[in-house]
Amino acid sequence: MSILEGLRFYASDTVIHRLDPRVKFLISMLMLIIVVMYVEVWMLTILIALQAIMAYAAKVVRRWLKTIRGSLPLAVLVFGLNAIFFISSGTYATLQEALYQSTALAYRLVLFLSSFSIFFLTTTPEEIGLTLTSWRVPYPYTFAFISAIRFTPIIAQELRDIMDAQRARGVELDKGGPLQRAKKLVPILVPLLANALRRAYELAEAMEVKCFGATKKRTSLRELKMRYKDYVVLSVSLALFSLAAYYRLFPF
Repeated sequence: MSILEGLRFYASDTVIHRLDPRVKFLISMLMLIIVVMYVEVWMLTILIALQAIMAYAAKVVRRWLKTIRGSLPLAVLVFGLNAIFFISSGTYATLQEALYQSTALAYRLVLFLSSFSIFFLTTTPEEIGLTLTSWRVPYPYTFAFISAIRFTPIIAQELRDIMDAQRARGVELDKGGPLQRAKKLVPILVPLLANALRRAYELAEAMEVKCFGATKKRTSLRELKMRYKDYVVLSVSLALFSLAAYYRLFPF
């Protein structure tokens, strides 16, 4: 559940928070593309160090680390499966190479999940909506995406509260076989589903009251405008990305 903490906006007045959301989104996309291009651990380490610097500047290090910690079980699973496959199939000549490639693939998964964490932690849902609208995304799709971002951390928190309440009533969720554990999930999923349906019904009523979709031409209270520092950060990001892409194609 801690991985969903990376979707919850954290209000603060930092340089990263004040950046244009389109610039932050582009930085996250560039990092994601570099992760796709490189399998080398040294480059992935540089990327995660850059993310750590951005998280420190945005004062969201602890929440960013929660996203990484939540992705570790998946990373361990990816490492184990790839190590078994590489060793059994003889894809690499030595055990060291097989373990190195397995580690790199698990490392890439962590960076895949953390690439957009800082973007969501430092960008309000309204700013995300303005970003999508500025890119001509139809507003119904934008609203659905914003709603998902807004309610996913809330549902995750409700799930933790329900599990704690069931444990307080004596339900041992961590004991028993797989079938017994699955049966114990019923008293957790039923109230969670009921709360989700109730929230969806209230949201639909609020949309009807506010005449959602009555007019196709929408106006916004705030307009996104690029400033000097946004252009500087964007230029530096594109320059670093170009250098990484050039090194990938033409190693020094």
